Amino acid sequence: MSPNMYLYEKAREAHSQDLRREAEKERLLSHLPQYRRSRSRRAAGKLGVLLLKLGARLKQFEQS
Repeated sequence: MSPNMYLYEKAREAHSQDLRREAEKERLLSHLPQYRRSRSRRAAGKLGVLLLKLGARLKQFEQS
């Protein structure tokens, strides 16, 4: 086997493995209940708003 063919086969195997890994990840994610994902997004959003409000209050406190 020529070196070019060897490298081609190795690259093809790595690509196939990446595709299998991605498909497995998608399969696992599809089994997660939808509410878990939306609940975590909602919690992250509320945390962000809380941090923004806290930052604004600290800024007001610093200016006084």
